[in-house]
Amino acid sequence: MKTLSLNEKIGQLLMVGISDENLDQLIHHRMTSQKIASYILFKKNTPNAISTQLLTNRLHYVAEESGISPILIAIDQEYGRVTRITEGITRFPAAYGFGRINYPDYTFEACKIAGQELSALGINVNFAPVADVNTNPDNPIIGTRSYGEDPKKVSIMVQHAIRGYQKAGMICAAKHFPGHGDVAIDSHLALPVSHKSLDDLYRAELIPFIASISESVPIIMTAHIKYPKIDPKWPATLSPFFLTKLLRDDLEYKGIIISDDLEMKALKKLGAIEDLAVQMILAGCDMLIISENLTHDVSVDNVYQALIDAVQNHVISEMRLDQSVERILKLKKGIAQNQLPSKEIINHPNHVATSIQIMREIFLENPDSYHFPVPVDPDRLLIITDVLEIHDIWPILKTKRMLLTPDQPVETFHDMISAVDEIFIFLSNISYLAPLNAINFFQHQRIRFFSLNNPYIQSKIQIPLTSYINLYSECLPPEIFDGLIFATSQ
Repeated sequence: MKTLSLNEKIGQLLMVGISDENLDQLIHHRMTSQKIASYILFKKNTPNAISTQLLTNRLHYVAEESGISPILIAIDQEYGRVTRITEGITRFPAAYGFGRINYPDYTFEACKIAGQELSALGINVNFAPVADVNTNPDNPIIGTRSYGEDPKKVSIMVQHAIRGYQKAGMICAAKHFPGHGDVAIDSHLALPVSHKSLDDLYRAELIPFIASISESVPIIMTAHIKYPKIDPKWPATLSPFFLTKLLRDDLEYKGIIISDDLEMKALKKLGAIEDLAVQMILAGCDMLIISENLTHDVSVDNVYQALIDAVQNHVISEMRLDQSVERILKLKKGIAQNQLPSKEIINHPNHVATSIQIMREIFLENPDSYHFPVPVDPDRLLIITDVLEIHDIWPILKTKRMLLTPDQPVETFHDMISAVDEIFIFLSNISYLAPLNAINFFQHQRIRFFSLNNPYIQSKIQIPLTSYINLYSECLPPEIFDGLIFATSQ
C-alpha cells in the first residue's frame, strides 16, 4: 500500500473489457500508463479454448512487464445461457437444471471442474454462481441462470458451487446483490424497480447471499435495481444503505464488492456515468466493471480521471480508497501463490463424462421423458426452432427445418407443416412464442416441445403439446441426448 501511487490505486479499482481476441495498443496503455489491473472477457475474446489461453498468456505477460502483476482476468462462465467459452472446454447445464435434480454434490463437482479448466486457461475470476431466487415468471434476464424458486434450495446450491470453485482455486462471485430474481425488466435495458421491503428481502432474496457469506465468497456483485421502499434515492449499486449498512455492517461481509457493468442502460438516466462511478465507491463498491462490450458509450478514461479527481478533491477520502485497495491486494496475494493446473485438464474425458451424466439425469427427471426416445421418419419430421445452429446438432435435423423469426408470416410455412406427422420445437427465446402460437397445427400431429431457456415458458404456450421437455441448457450441445430423444441417431 505504501508503495502505490494514486494512479496505481485507481488502477486497482477498475475492471475493463478488451476489444477482441488480441491485445491492442489500448490495452498496453491501460496497463503501462493507467496501471489498470483487472480485465473481463466475453465471447468476442474467447472463440475457443486455445485462443483464450493465448490471450490470457499475453495479458499476464504484459502485466508482468508493466509491474502490475498479478492481474485479475474475469469471465461470466455460468454455463447454460450465459457461456462465454463454447468450444474446447467441458460444458455444463444451466443452474436451473442442477436445482431441478436437487443433488448438491453435482453442483460442487461441476463448479470444481469449471474452476480447474478456467484456471488452466489463465482465468482467475469467474462471475458465478448466480445467487438470485427466480421468483418472477416474467423475469427476462435470470430464468434458468438461477438454481430455482426456493431460497433455501438456492442457498444450498450456491454454497456447494462456492466450495467447488474454492476447491479448484478459482475466485468466484455471488451475484446480483441484493437479488435480481423478482423483477420483470432486464437491467441491461432499463432500471428495474422492486417494491419489496427489507423484511421481504430477508425472507427470500438475501438468504442465498447470507449463505454465500458463510462460505467466505470472495466477491459479491451488485444489482442495478432500485428498491424505493428501502432506499428511495439510489439503486443498490449506488446505495450506501445496501452496500455499507446492509452488506458490510449488518451481514458482516468482508470480501470485495464489485459493480455490475457500468454500460448497462439501467444507469443511463441517473446522471453522468463519471459521477455515478464516484458515488459507487462512496456507497461501498470496491471495484467497477466497464465491459466495453454493450453500449460502448462509457469512457474508461473519463471514469478513471473522475476517480482520481474525486480523491484529490477529497470527495473520496484516502482512507476509503485504501479500504478497497487493501481488499483487492489481499485477494491477489492468494492468486500469486496458486499453481495453474496443467492445460491437459481442459475438456478432459473424465470431465466430459461427468457433464454427460448430469445432463442425462436432468433429462430423465423430466415428467415427460417417458415419451422418449421417439422413432421418427425423417421425411415426416419437421423441426421448428429459433436457433440457427440446430441443424448441426443431429444429422436427422437436416431434413425439414422451419426457422422462427419475429416478423415472418407463419402462413408461408403452411405447406411444410401440413406435410408432416411429427414436430419437434426447440425454442431459446420466449419472445418467439407469438409467431409459434399463431401457427395452425393439425389434430393428428405430435408436437414435442423443448425449451432451451425459460422454465416458465410452458404456461405461455397455447398450442396442444404431446410432450414438453425443459433442457435448462441453452447453448449446451444437445448431442449428449443422443439415444434419449431419437430412437436412432442416423
